[in-house]
Amino acid sequence: MRTVYVLVGPKGAGKSHIGTQVEGQTDIHFLRTEPLWVGLKKGEDGWKKVERAIDTLLIDHEKVMIESLGAGDGFANLHQSLARKYVVKLVQVKTDLDECLRRVKARDPKDHIPVSDEKVAEYNEAAAKVQHAFYAVIDNNGPATLEEMLAPFKKK
Repeated sequence: MRTVYVLVGPKGAGKSHIGTQVEGQTDIHFLRTEPLWVGLKKGEDGWKKVERAIDTLLIDHEKVMIESLGAGDGFANLHQSLARKYVVKLVQVKTDLDECLRRVKARDPKDHIPVSDEKVAEYNEAAAKVQHAFYAVIDNNGPATLEEMLAPFKKK
């Protein structure tokens, strides 16, 4: 059965970094979702666009990983839709919110959706409140070592 891993955490938690590292060390294809959202056309549904991209990748790959805040009705609907077709494993990326904001301020803006510090705080407060049945948790305050990043994806 095809598997979708979803890295869930606040902006700046390190989801993109972890996804890139995991992709480089495993057979899991990492789909960065922010570029899909940036490229939305007027009236286009971003959640449907993400789902179509996942469906397309799973034609050629057994395992795909995406990143998300994991909050809101749009995410809940995506999760339900994916779960009807695939095995979905949510992996929480835990990082202190102050550290997340520091990372957002320091990162290259061309790789991420530009948002104000106030919006980052708002999004991250919402992301910090999500309650999901997580398959695994990565503590990325340290930041996590490569071995810690890979551990959830070596579980059977």
